[in-house]
Amino acid sequence: MSPECTAGPSREQQWSCRLDGDPYAVVTARSLATAVLLGWDADLVEDVVLVTSELVTNAIAHGAAPVVYALTVRKGEEPAIVVEVTDASADLPVQDLPGEVGHFGLWIAEELARVTVHPAPPGKTVRATFDVLDTSLRPSSLQ
Repeated sequence: MSPECTAGPSREQQWSCRLDGDPYAVVTARSLATAVLLGWDADLVEDVVLVTSELVTNAIAHGAAPVVYALTVRKGEEPAIVVEVTDASADLPVQDLPGEVGHFGLWIAEELARVTVHPAPPGKTVRATFDVLDTSLRPSSLQ
């Protein structure tokens, strides 16, 4: 599945790909995030890639097709990186307590980003927002 890049206003760019049916869905989404954020602060990229893995895994395991991954880079006064995973299941994600075997990906995501869930028929979008407070963490071409 090849990602599509859609350029919104000059202050925002979005890349997305449909992942259901992709046997390497998590690898595909991680690779997209890594390629888009090449040259960014390594810690920030690692956090985005980890949250991407957790949210895509949850959508593939517990959601319904279609599953779409989107990565948005917002520039300007309130720069941010936004990870969104949309699927067609109306079932909302459930956060289990850390320490249980598995099932705490949402907790990991909430530790690293601002996570919100947006129900929308027929399913939902789980969004993780990473505020980019330090402009030195961004490549100079995006400032």
